[in-house]
Amino acid sequence: MRLQGDPVTADRALLVNELRFDPDVIYELDRPLMLAPGDQVHVVQDQQVVIKRAGGHEERPVGQWIPWCWSWRLV
Repeated sequence: MRLQGDPVTADRALLVNELRFDPDVIYELDRPLMLAPGDQVHVVQDQQVVIKRAGGHEERPVGQWIPWCWSWRLV
């Protein structure tokens, strides 16, 4: 499932291992992340991914930005 925009709101429960906000770069999470309906995902100025949970608290999942290149993904 592709989520587009910034911030992005999950409309159903999702288990994700990477987030793509830009066509040329992805944020690869160190471990899978469970998003519940109503959770928002966005990027703040220091390029940190922030999860605003529907319950009100924030999380900053650990991961790294990596370049996205279709030639790397095609085998």
